[in-house]
Amino acid sequence: MLRTVIAVLIAAFFLISPVASSETEGDESLIISDIPITYGDEGFRERILEKTKGERDPVGLVLTGGSARALAHIGVLQYLEENDIVPDFIVSNSMGSIIGLLYAAGLTPEQIINLLLSADLSALFRLTLPLSGGLILPSGFETLIETVVGADTRLEDLDIPVMVVCDDIVTKREIRITEGDLTDVMLASFALPVYFPPVEYQGHLLIDGGVITLLPLEAAYEYTDTVIVSTAFYNATDLNLRNAVTILNSAFDIGKNQKAAEAMKAHDDFVWIRCDVEGFSFMDFDKAELMAGIGYQSAASEADALSGIYRGGVSENMRKIRAGLEERTEEAERNLDFFGRVDAASPATALSFVFESNQGREYRHYLSDTSNLAVIYEFRTKGLETGVLLGGAFDFSTHSVAGAYPLLSGFLNYYPIDRLRFTFDLSLTLCHDPWYMPNIYARQGFDWVILHSKNEYNLAFKESVEYTTGFNGHDAIAISGAFDFKTQLWAFDIYSTLGYLFTADDIFLTAPHHYVEAAVSTRFWIPPSVSWFLDAGVFSRVAVDGKGEVPLFLSDGYASTALGKEDNYLRLSDYHNTIFSFSLGYALPSSPTFGEFLIFEDIEIAAFCDVLLHDVTADFSAGIEAEASFSVIGLMKLPFRVRLGYDTLADSFVSSFLISLKYQS
Repeated sequence: MLRTVIAVLIAAFFLISPVASSETEGDESLIISDIPITYGDEGFRERILEKTKGERDPVGLVLTGGSARALAHIGVLQYLEENDIVPDFIVSNSMGSIIGLLYAAGLTPEQIINLLLSADLSALFRLTLPLSGGLILPSGFETLIETVVGADTRLEDLDIPVMVVCDDIVTKREIRITEGDLTDVMLASFALPVYFPPVEYQGHLLIDGGVITLLPLEAAYEYTDTVIVSTAFYNATDLNLRNAVTILNSAFDIGKNQKAAEAMKAHDDFVWIRCDVEGFSFMDFDKAELMAGIGYQSAASEADALSGIYRGGVSENMRKIRAGLEERTEEAERNLDFFGRVDAASPATALSFVFESNQGREYRHYLSDTSNLAVIYEFRTKGLETGVLLGGAFDFSTHSVAGAYPLLSGFLNYYPIDRLRFTFDLSLTLCHDPWYMPNIYARQGFDWVILHSKNEYNLAFKESVEYTTGFNGHDAIAISGAFDFKTQLWAFDIYSTLGYLFTADDIFLTAPHHYVEAAVSTRFWIPPSVSWFLDAGVFSRVAVDGKGEVPLFLSDGYASTALGKEDNYLRLSDYHNTIFSFSLGYALPSSPTFGEFLIFEDIEIAAFCDVLLHDVTADFSAGIEAEASFSVIGLMKLPFRVRLGYDTLADSFVSSFLISLKYQS
């Protein structure tokens, strides 16, 4: 009786509720939810017909998603093109769409892989407030694509017709797109829920089609009976199925795998290039070249099956498009390679988070040694980057000076040509004793890449002027200029520098001092293993004015609790400070993950010993150190280093936490 009463009440509620009026509509939307919506179908068919002239069956190529694993498609495209097999159309989703769209827009497989290898993914993706539905903002990636292929490029203008398969969270239906802005459609193609915000298109809110449809095979068979399928499935056997994030991801995989199996059983006449990357993580973006090579070999293993496919080669129109794109692609690669920048084709703004360190290896900071966590509002246009940061400055250099302070700062970077960079940074922190006294730090920099060969050598000249005031009531200025040289010889990574340093107590250049600096360091990978390494280096700062007072800075690399107690440097010697550094360590060959959400890379554990010679006195700091980088789904890398040891200069235990490289989300 009670159940009957409850049922009547519920029925009455829905009858008088406004929702009742849309019940029929809801039923209809559920029934048709498995029917895809296609935009531009007629034009898509016409463009395919233009290629075949109606004289043969079109060649369709299906590229699946798979995140980083989909980079194997680049090798597949390379093999097909070398054998004059160029598809008449491409159907793709997720990461497969990025590869497919770039190829259809005119980039060669070699240009695609070079472009991706030149990019530090941390510069292309930003951690942001999820106001638009995603934690990661692909603003840098969007800018890069627009710079290379053009901001006004549309799908219907591509030489090879492309269909991108997405899903709509409004209608709950599959959306097949063959027309529209290329960049917008590409962003929608990999809009993985939670990670990336959904993309608006024709009233839809699009997400990554690979969430539901792992293999969009049915879409290809609507236009041809000749289909090549390149897959980058996932078949890892070492997953922790007790991890909550892994369980969630695996739960999604169940439906995707079943739907893919159903599609493949319905058609048994396609050529299946099963890229042998199924054991890789979807976050292994740093293995792009390796996976592209595997894709090439996987395609080559299907040579017999591909023998009956039409071979028309690259069209003349595509060759013209490639000639026009070559200069823009090379310029983008140089910008990424020289300074890790993306030159915006048109003015753009972004609001995100930034975690950057003044202890970075990109250039020296003498008078500032903090790590900054802040919200950043940034403006970019061609050759110019500027922004404002609001957050906190953190001092991790040693446990004796650890602290956190409010931060307001701004920056400007100007690139007159790809090899030159002018920088200006200004920051204000409220810190030290008394706490309300402001500390102002300003830096002007100039960087010139003189000689460069990717992965071989780099010679650059770096100049900077730094000024700080209010630091415990002390003012300071440092002017430096140095030549930096990096190269790789056999099993040695070599870095050297030769420069000049000028210091003074204030902006009026009172009490000036002049020094010469020189350094050389190397890493030797101990054969036969590539895991054990030996680091060795020497750094020396010598007074050349006879005044003595040679300073030791935190950024010199000698961690000591004697540094930073009153200033961020210590006037130590009359003639020179020389640091000999040694470490013997082991680099983990694997990259552990947490639920395939966080990945820990470049993990190294070492025993270190730094010997400091100042005049005729010697001190040392020795202990253990650990270095690692962690990234969110393999896109945003944050390196850090932790040291624990004993320092004789301060005659005490010393610990330090260093954010080794600049990370901008």
